[in-house]
Amino acid sequence: MTTALPDGAKLLHIGMPKTGTTALQHSLWAARAALEEHGAHNVSRRAHERKVAITAAGNVRSYWAAEHERWQQLAHEFRTSTARRTFWSSESLSLAAPERIRGLREELGPSYVVTTIRALAPQLASRWQQGLRRADPLPLDDWLRARFAEEPLGGVGAGFVPGQALRRLNPRRVLQDWGAVFGEENLVFVVLDPGDHAWLLRAFEGLLGVPELLQPSPSRNLSLPLPEAEMLRHLAAAYRGHGGDLDAWMATAGDTRRIRLRPVVEAAPRHQTVRVPRWAAERADEYVADWVEALASSGARVVGDVRHLFSDPATHPVETEVPEVVDVASAGRMMDAYFRVGLTLPAQDPAPDPDPAPGAGGLEAVSGRDLLRELRRRALRRRAR
Repeated sequence: MTTALPDGAKLLHIGMPKTGTTALQHSLWAARAALEEHGAHNVSRRAHERKVAITAAGNVRSYWAAEHERWQQLAHEFRTSTARRTFWSSESLSLAAPERIRGLREELGPSYVVTTIRALAPQLASRWQQGLRRADPLPLDDWLRARFAEEPLGGVGAGFVPGQALRRLNPRRVLQDWGAVFGEENLVFVVLDPGDHAWLLRAFEGLLGVPELLQPSPSRNLSLPLPEAEMLRHLAAAYRGHGGDLDAWMATAGDTRRIRLRPVVEAAPRHQTVRVPRWAAERADEYVADWVEALASSGARVVGDVRHLFSDPATHPVETEVPEVVDVASAGRMMDAYFRVGLTLPAQDPAPDPDPAPGAGGLEAVSGRDLLRELRRRALRRRAR
């Protein structure tokens, strides 16, 4: 499969997102005892310490609390570990800007940086869905055109904004930003095999120098069928349209670990997979060709077959037919999933009403709508208590 990293090596897996990272992290966590017996030490305290990685990458948002203390503990354990091989995995690390990458090198010490990559066209479809969960209301076609427009072919655009999907996924950026700090010779790119879901597990076992210990995990990110994805997009558009609080959305609907969408996906009457249109698949292959050339001319190590990064445009629809209806039972299950997590948001008292005008009467002077609003406010306060 692949030769193991040297004894004493530190392996830092930075993603990319939507490349089987969730399933890999759960497999690594489930096998942690067996991995320790073979000298492979996982510094994480659970399958994925996401907020710690976001803190490390310097990408903490207003709706997430930073975990600086835990990050310092993890960095110290990673840097000082004497295990045969030490590793940490989080796709959130790929959000780090160049100045923060230098900080990671100082805090973690010399490391092999491992990046998992997959075929670009289906990855873009997955990234669009991820954007919906963050209240991005753009239709798929518009979203794709915006992503291609913001990242030049044959290079890396200036700066780095996490929402720029192509820039984050671009191996040229990894070579440029991470290679400049950790050294290109210490970069490893693992290419997923779409026909063999166990390939990623075998590749990591090879890098860690352990026998076949990792088992496929049922924990993985599920993609919504296209009708349900469009329903979520319209929900996001309506929410953004009336000025909905983005922090409240991200604390509830945007937290993919809390939204229980597996029953929605599994019970959907028609699993219409989200696929990018043919023009986007052709455009994606142009980017892949450039990326493969960059990898071939670099000092990085590539594990796997780079041909798996391409897609056959002929298998993609000429145009993506946007559904206008969704099964009512499936819509009900989605409403239940989002309503349940919405109830977990702590109640906040609204701003006090202005003093009533002099001479104002009792309840007969209050509109029915205001009366209902006040009853709702008191109910939420009691529930919070």
